Amino acid sequence: MLAKIFPCQPSEPGFAQLMIRLRGEDALLSNLNFTLCNNEQNYLQPDRSWSPAPHLFTITGGYPFNNGSGFRIGPDILDPLLASTSQVQIQAQLASDETRSTTLQLVRDELFSSGARGQTADYGGSSVLKTSAAPAEPVSEPEVVTEPEQTPPEPIRAPTTPRPKRNASLIPIIIAVLLVLLIAAAAAWWFLGRGHSTPPAADKQPETPAVAAAAKPDASECSPANLANQSELIFVQNCVQQKLDSDKLLTIIQAAKDAKQCGVAQRLYAHSAQGGDTKVALAYAAEYDPKDHKPSECFKTPDPDTAAYWYDTVLQTDPENQQAKQRLEELRK
Repeated sequence: MLAKIFPCQPSEPGFAQLMIRLRGEDALLSNLNFTLCNNEQNYLQPDRSWSPAPHLFTITGGYPFNNGSGFRIGPDILDPLLASTSQVQIQAQLASDETRSTTLQLVRDELFSSGARGQTADYGGSSVLKTSAAPAEPVSEPEVVTEPEQTPPEPIRAPTTPRPKRNASLIPIIIAVLLVLLIAAAAAWWFLGRGHSTPPAADKQPETPAVAAAAKPDASECSPANLANQSELIFVQNCVQQKLDSDKLLTIIQAAKDAKQCGVAQRLYAHSAQGGDTKVALAYAAEYDPKDHKPSECFKTPDPDTAAYWYDTVLQTDPENQQAKQRLEELRK
């Protein structure tokens, strides 16, 4: 099965055409029941959200389109698909109760969400702060003037107590001097008492950072050692940010497959393949190509249509790639 979303003619923001082509069948589909599932195993819901609970969409009014059946879809389906960068699998339930699934392809450069209509947003009104013409209440000035004038009784402080206070003030100074002497004596004992024990400790300190670094890998490093320690999203983000070369990335993908971290493997494959890495795109296509397919937990069965999609992605970046050309021709026979 081949599933692809094309723009309407003329193009209309928020609306598109879903084309379904069944391999080996020419019959026109009058209606279609299907689910849409992303790489995180969440399904599209009628409210445009994604949830682990599958939801079955039903659309009617099929018409002949691109050697298959066409269906008009609206913002409830198109907008969340365009907003997500995740690869989406479409699973169709045919009238014969047969179920077929494949990767849903989008012509993103020609599709527009409903937000592209150019609608003017309501920016709200303006508010003016009202100032009341109340009388100037800072009439408290007289209080500020009169109260300080009542402080003359300060001369009463002059009884004969100042001298005892001066004598008493010497006690804290004496205590402070004694404390300083005690601290100095303790410091001298500490330094002299340790003797020759300090140099070896100082010699060992430079070794500890290297040992720690060797024993514990960087938590943000895109390496197989961190597959079990990080969530799928964090691990993929770290790998994307580090911009690994093709060979290094394929090693990480293989480690993810071995660890049955299928979401990690598929997301790394799709991100690099869509970003123009032809080597990774060819490897991704081979996962689905019946000629090269090797059953695994993450890629259990071959899918010729999905393989053809990724070979076509290779040719968009490298039009002269002979391997992609040859396999695409054979898959389309």
